[in-house]
Amino acid sequence: MIRRLRVALSTKRLFKNWLGAAIRYLLIKHGLADGLVTIKCSDSTYRLSPSLYSFIANAYFDGYVTSFRCGDSIELSFSDAFRLIVNGNGAFIVTSDDIRLWADVIDYIVFFETWIYDMHFLGFDLSDWLVLDVGAYIGDTALYYASKGAFVVAVEPVPRHFEEMLRNIELNPSLKHRIMPINAAIGPSDGFVNIAVNGEADGGASIYKHGIRTYRVRSYTLRSLIKHLKALGVDIDRFRVRALKMDCKGCEYDIVINEPETLKLFDILKIEYS
Repeated sequence: MIRRLRVALSTKRLFKNWLGAAIRYLLIKHGLADGLVTIKCSDSTYRLSPSLYSFIANAYFDGYVTSFRCGDSIELSFSDAFRLIVNGNGAFIVTSDDIRLWADVIDYIVFFETWIYDMHFLGFDLSDWLVLDVGAYIGDTALYYASKGAFVVAVEPVPRHFEEMLRNIELNPSLKHRIMPINAAIGPSDGFVNIAVNGEADGGASIYKHGIRTYRVRSYTLRSLIKHLKALGVDIDRFRVRALKMDCKGCEYDIVINEPETLKLFDILKIEYS
């Protein structure tokens, strides 16, 4: 609660109606209202999604925003890593390597992990690499690896996240041919599994937890997924380097324990665990 108050106070330097905007956001967050948060800066008025308002306020409070401009558009710079632009066409993240992502459904952590901390770095030139991105979320890592030359199989089970990933891929037509999106989970067996999520964008979505909402989704073992890819024309053996990136909140354990022989098909394993 103390942090929320301090974050709200810091927005005095950004928005003319900072107090009203902060109260509106809190009402929406606690289910006492719905809709958008109206903010006023300069002589302009903008209506932001609650997640986008929260992203701007928290990033500014934490010192990540290196410049802020408000006029015919809102533009925030985050060091040299990316810019957030809000205008009449919507809200966008534009990275230093010109990758574009929609920012109306946003995850505060994702952009910092990928473009400020560079946590997913595998190399500057990934030409003739295959990256199997298990837990592709809203497509940030798929676009990141594709921009470096890799062919990416982007596996994401949550329907809402998958839709956002498709929207983000469409914003980057020069990279679209390097990404194959698959709406499925990786699990201990083939079939269907339930995956739980909290909120519109939930980086902690998992088949091993309870959540506000549950989706029933297609599931493959890693071995079956590779066979499915071959049927779709993607033979992983033809690539110079094969990398497996797993961030699926539990399925990593299933793969390591149950499919050690399948893991040997990959040259690089990148696992996020908690």
